[in-house]
Amino acid sequence: MGGAGPGRRHQELPRAIEKTPAARVVPAVPTFSVEGGFWYRIPPHLQPDIGVGSIVRVPLGGRRVRGYVVEMADRSPDRLKEIGALSGDARVFDEKLLQSLAWAAGHYVGPLPVLLDKAAPPTLPGSPPEPVEVETSTRGKASTELSRFLEDVGAGRRRPVVAYVTHWSDADWVTIAQPASATTSTLIVVPTVRESQALAAALGPGHGDRVVLVPEGAGSDVTRAWEKANSGGRIVIGTPRVSYWSIKGLKLAVVFEEGRRAMKDRQTPTVHVRDLMRTRARIEGFGLLFVGPTPSVELIAAGAEMIRSGRPWGLIEVVDRREDPPGSGFFSERTVAALAASVKAGERSFVFTHRRATDASARCRSCRALRLCRSCDSPVGVATKCPRCGKVTGECRHCGGGSFEPMGSIPARIVQQLRARLGADNVGEVGDGRQVTVGTERDLAGLEDLGLAVAVDPDALLHGQNYRASEEALRVLARLVGSVGRRRGHRTIIQTSDPESDLVAALRRGDPVPYLEGVLARRARDGFPPATEMIAVEARNVDPSAVHGVLESAAPGMLLGPATLDDRHRWLLQGDLRQARRELRNGLQKLRDAGATLRVDVDPIDL
Repeated sequence: MGGAGPGRRHQELPRAIEKTPAARVVPAVPTFSVEGGFWYRIPPHLQPDIGVGSIVRVPLGGRRVRGYVVEMADRSPDRLKEIGALSGDARVFDEKLLQSLAWAAGHYVGPLPVLLDKAAPPTLPGSPPEPVEVETSTRGKASTELSRFLEDVGAGRRRPVVAYVTHWSDADWVTIAQPASATTSTLIVVPTVRESQALAAALGPGHGDRVVLVPEGAGSDVTRAWEKANSGGRIVIGTPRVSYWSIKGLKLAVVFEEGRRAMKDRQTPTVHVRDLMRTRARIEGFGLLFVGPTPSVELIAAGAEMIRSGRPWGLIEVVDRREDPPGSGFFSERTVAALAASVKAGERSFVFTHRRATDASARCRSCRALRLCRSCDSPVGVATKCPRCGKVTGECRHCGGGSFEPMGSIPARIVQQLRARLGADNVGEVGDGRQVTVGTERDLAGLEDLGLAVAVDPDALLHGQNYRASEEALRVLARLVGSVGRRRGHRTIIQTSDPESDLVAALRRGDPVPYLEGVLARRARDGFPPATEMIAVEARNVDPSAVHGVLESAAPGMLLGPATLDDRHRWLLQGDLRQARRELRNGLQKLRDAGATLRVDVDPIDL
């Protein structure tokens, strides 16, 4: 049995190829050159514990580095180095989250290791705690459409992405955040720490230990929050960092005001929460709800289902500044009278200005108009020459006057003017504890239940040079209006020289969607996103011709620039950039290896 037959030579069977358990590991090194990963042999004592998402220590180039396991397989042991150690007890992503992170790396032209780092907590994670034992309750009835959406998500039925058009304080968060079962989780992503704290405080009484508030920083407190998020049955609340996290039993993700600038990373890769969460929801199968008074144009273009919950903001009073005489300053008499009445009634008021000026800026002493260069419309300082084009400026282009004064900080100047009218004890900048406070967009977070809000100069916000100016004007003003309480007599005053504009009409009507659909149509007509793709590239410490060659090779016929900005150069790629994203990776890495400092801004907010 098994021997050679008569007259035939004995033939040796081919030896089976010996294989060993192995893992493909992506080193945590922020470069395109290692994102494909390397195969390592798994030592026997680690084989039961290592899987996709494990953090390990591996040899690389004569040193040991941190890395992430992205694939498991049996491989030939020839020339395979061995994994040195397992770091931490928990796996920081699974195969589905890995797919989403890989998509983000490709779309935003960023190294995959950078995205994998974002999925991990700042310190090594331990084992997740036991799930919280709670009794689940049925969801309430926030609205007919919203309740149906939440019921479908809870039952595991696939639903399209939904935009719930409402102010955050009007939303029934206790109903929305209620996990579908004792083991499923809800993730809520908000723009700022202050807003996450306010939401956690609102949900705490109804949901208790289920609520996980993710703090800022990079310490052990954040890691403990990450561990809780992976225990199941939680309501995880945090800033955009949590959009990268693995959440055990994730059934519903809620994104609050996705159009805000804070929802997009400023550093490469410039990932936007909206698009990352849409990709995750498609791959992982959880429900996705966007909440806010003004959905972004991109969300409308993506075909999100709109659910409206009444009027998303309170009453608007429009003050036509064309009726005011020259020299009336920042405020009309009607506005000053309204502020004085609010002070007398003991109500809090907030005066909003969209920008802070530098000391170099100047206003005409006669009409208070901002001094602009006649040639390029740039703000001009006290000096006689425009800092941008060098042209000599003369009298005020608005009233013909020629006497200018430095502006300093606009909020400080507004405070100075209001104190002369309302009394020094009643007016101050945000944080002064006065009844009337003056601030900018950064001060809007946390404002609530005001008696009166005033937009000093929204026209300048609307007519900004940014191609997103009209959309951002509505978003910022909607946030301002939403900070005012809904009680009788509470309102927002909009001072404008264009009371018939579409923006003012949308604010008065209390329905942002038709206005934003008009913005979308104009963007498509003019060739701006989301009708087309854009990537902005900024470079320092490099010959601009070298960068231009890389970009031109990656996207022939779709390159604009370079523009010189202080100590850097900027290019813009526009068109169908799917192939360009792939081509850019090698070229940009070579430039970085040569010492160039590069920032790649995919889907830029500012051009």
